[in-house]
Amino acid sequence: MSAGESRMAIVSRAQLRVADEPDASSRRSLFRQVGQSIGAAAADKLIADFGGRRLYIPMTPAVGDVVTGSIGLDAATAIARVFGGDRLLIPSSSHQTRRREHIVAMRAERISISRIARALRCTERYVYKVLASVRSGGGAPGVQGGT
Repeated sequence: MSAGESRMAIVSRAQLRVADEPDASSRRSLFRQVGQSIGAAAADKLIADFGGRRLYIPMTPAVGDVVTGSIGLDAATAIARVFGGDRLLIPSSSHQTRRREHIVAMRAERISISRIARALRCTERYVYKVLASVRSGGGAPGVQGGT
């Protein structure tokens, strides 16, 4: 299976799991799935340990695995049920990912750019940049499937 086919398999699987979301193929959806599968605390620990790197999620986690060493066997088993066999791009900062999610959600509620920037303590330019990346298909950053 080529890298492109693998990436498509990950996105397709993610779309099936979150079909009720309007932007199911975005990295934001994948990041949300990780948080839902292992919990926010374990997701934050994964980000702290592996942020900015691709991480292989084993099909059957064991005590010696790096994922298990980071988040524990129970959480590693939970994430393996959803992403086992995949390589995930772990975001470098959960704070930034959540901020970008908030920007997209607030704009969907038709809140002005300046109000979003003020509420989230960022610049208007940053808000525009996030929204442009979503429109161009980049999605909000987060965990991204791929090899």
